[in-house]
Amino acid sequence: MRGRNGISWAVVAGVALVLCGVAFAEVVGKATAPLDARGVREAECSLGSLVADAMKSSVGAELALLQASQLRPALIPAGEVTREALTGALLYPDERVVLVEVSGAQIKAALERSLSMAPKPSTSFLQVSGLTVTFRSEAPPEQRVVEARVGGAPLSAEKTYRVAMPASLAKGALGYFRIFNGLQPKKTGPAIGEAVVEYVLAARTVAAQGGRIRDLSRPAG
Repeated sequence: MRGRNGISWAVVAGVALVLCGVAFAEVVGKATAPLDARGVREAECSLGSLVADAMKSSVGAELALLQASQLRPALIPAGEVTREALTGALLYPDERVVLVEVSGAQIKAALERSLSMAPKPSTSFLQVSGLTVTFRSEAPPEQRVVEARVGGAPLSAEKTYRVAMPASLAKGALGYFRIFNGLQPKKTGPAIGEAVVEYVLAARTVAAQGGRIRDLSRPAG
């Protein structure tokens, strides 16, 4: 069937679909290594680290915490990274990032909760940014963290830190209410999906650094 100008409606429809596809697959940057979230509920993962980095950057925080339940077990191959791939890897891309002030003691308690099931999978496992943690999964729960460092310095129980996290985590999701009860956001940032897309757009080339969470009970490598 043809329109008044003799142009096939099938051709018009095909062009529209192509244009939609171009918009849907907008390339926002490049990954020098795969962005992997397949083990997000049991160990540090590169995609989780990237999202945590983006959250930290979006609100000017010192560190970031991201619960595993926010990510799908996705794998984004090395090479061009699209907006759709990044937001599609998030279960709740429209949830806001918030900046909260948290004591070192609260952060330590949150890490203990995060690692309490390790090496078994848990939706409450935390991906981190600006923070390194060594622990022993063979130790009793609540006694597993060996050391935590922020910006290279030991985590101080008495110090207050500026932490980026999803709004749901700040409200105490997944049992964290016992630790983060009463937290009041100092700043509400962008949606998590927007934060990670903008982060990759700004960087152009990304490769999340590993070595943030290390289990001393398991062989290195």
